Amino acid sequence: MPEAGPEEAVSVLGTRGTAWRPETRLYSDGVVIGADGAPVIVPPRSSVSRVPGTGLLEPGRRLPGAAEATPEAVERERAWLAAADVPGRGSPWEEMARTALIDVRTLLYPHGALVAAASPYWRYVWPRDAAFCAVALALSGRRADALRVLRYVAAIREADGTWQARYLPDGSGRVPDDRGTQLDGIGWTLWAAWLLWRTASVSPDDASAATDAEGWADVSPALLGAAEALDAVVDVGTGLPRPSPDYWEKATTDVTLGTAAPLLLGARAGAEVLRGLGAPDAARRCARVASRLGPGIERPFAPHGYPRRRGGGRDAAVAFLLPPFAPAAPRPRASWHRTLAALRLSNGGVRPGEEWTDTATAWTPQLSLFAMTAACLGEPALAGRLLDWLDAHRTRLGALPEKVTDDGRPAAVAPLALTGASVLIALHALDGHAVHMPPT
Repeated sequence: MPEAGPEEAVSVLGTRGTAWRPETRLYSDGVVIGADGAPVIVPPRSSVSRVPGTGLLEPGRRLPGAAEATPEAVERERAWLAAADVPGRGSPWEEMARTALIDVRTLLYPHGALVAAASPYWRYVWPRDAAFCAVALALSGRRADALRVLRYVAAIREADGTWQARYLPDGSGRVPDDRGTQLDGIGWTLWAAWLLWRTASVSPDDASAATDAEGWADVSPALLGAAEALDAVVDVGTGLPRPSPDYWEKATTDVTLGTAAPLLLGARAGAEVLRGLGAPDAARRCARVASRLGPGIERPFAPHGYPRRRGGGRDAAVAFLLPPFAPAAPRPRASWHRTLAALRLSNGGVRPGEEWTDTATAWTPQLSLFAMTAACLGEPALAGRLLDWLDAHRTRLGALPEKVTDDGRPAAVAPLALTGASVLIALHALDGHAVHMPPT
């Protein structure tokens, strides 16, 4: 298949069926702010640049749908960045952090939809990715934007309290395909809500007052529904949820750690945030679920080093049992180190798990997750090496891509919001700031 030129790339790159090996293609150099507030992709191999300190297209250049970089628009975007607490200031990763934060903002629609990336097949709201971005925005001092993201996710919940894999960013609550429910969205959403509530102030009482003032009335029903869903999907006997696709985005008949661990996180988070929001019955429900899930995970997963599934291979999801999600316990920590070593590739990156069949292409969401965990575990040297690798494999515009090929080229969509969010959280921890975790 012939390569698309820059003038064609916007319409063809990032859709299924455009290449024999999509992991070797770079779909975009980055994104700019659109005239309607939605992100517009910058084609690969183009000469387009952005106005420094903003997501705006440089003046004098043309890109269909891009907003004009008027003096007022430039001043507004630079003021947004100046008001943020960009992590990593003075570090070797300061510019990467600044670009990642601008990219997350550029992927955020005015009405709160935060898409995973701007290319066509990724231009949707994944509750998982949105939760990480809400946390990164909150930790970067952009709390109002984080709340917009949370409110959008809350508004598109299903009637049974769960979330589908991904949603259209138009506010309709419709889905683009039949991927179906992914249960980990419950846990990630409760975690993001808890962290925003917890960081509202230094004490739970002040946090409750702050959330009242911020108008969480449109979020609370979704959290109550999530608590009910948690109780419904976690079996009383086994202490495990029913099988569900997780961050691998693949159908499975097995219970995976990538689903069970985020649900445990969400149960612990829900127990505190719902109590703080004046819903003690729902809080107790979450606490009961957590008391089932904890032992339910340990019994089948711990003896085998916390694999992806019972009897399966090592998986990056072991990080979900460690900071900033859970206290650092010796067995998960040791398994996490062994997992990082097992998933390393020749290009220096990692694959998602030992059962992942592509052993050449590195995935940045997983490597940035390892960096975040290392930073929160107090292993700055390891975190720094992982961040160095990410920094060295960005696109021409500095965007963090989804993948890196076996020969070290950025590939697929760029920027990927989830990777940018994880980098921001990692750097927040390396700055010496605590990334709070729900009590056990």
